[in-house]
Amino acid sequence: MIRGIIFDCFGVLYVDATHHFYEQNIKDYERLRPQLSELNRAYDIGLLTQAALNQEVADLAGLDVAFVDAHIQGIHQRNQGLLDYSQSLRHSYRVGMLSNIGIDGMNSFFKVEERAQLFDAVVLSSEVRLVKPDPRIYELMATQLGLLPEECVMIDDVAANIEGAKMAGMQGVVYQSNEQTARDVEQLLALQARPQR
Repeated sequence: MIRGIIFDCFGVLYVDATHHFYEQNIKDYERLRPQLSELNRAYDIGLLTQAALNQEVADLAGLDVAFVDAHIQGIHQRNQGLLDYSQSLRHSYRVGMLSNIGIDGMNSFFKVEERAQLFDAVVLSSEVRLVKPDPRIYELMATQLGLLPEECVMIDDVAANIEGAKMAGMQGVVYQSNEQTARDVEQLLALQARPQR
């Protein structure tokens, strides 16, 4: 029985601008992609601060660090439609947020107080030193919601992250659009009786 719905942040509840910055501003992006991915992973797991990540990216790509500081996070736009949908689920389901993000990153997007208002539980990779798609981070997310992994649905825009969720026992929906995601979630929920919160 599904009792919890978990949302990724970047690429789902927020548009992810960092990848766009790399593609637009790093001339050797394809060649440097593996190293940039490693830097992002180190940031997500809490080994680099935002400032340290920016410096590493600037050094690697031959960019001015002030330019990286000013533009790497781009314009992050909140996906208000999907956030509203997440809140509509809360009368019957526990709603969580699970994000790969550096230790000082989330407050610019959802402050601590707002996270407490919007979600029943939040797990951030840098705080727990685990990153998606490691199945352990999904198990921890379920525990924070007071649920078993098999009682949860994970929504993420990265297919590999959904595979990690499935390895942990969750069901998953790959985000492509708000309409598709709501439709896919509702189909999963319709297969089961709605629980009481």
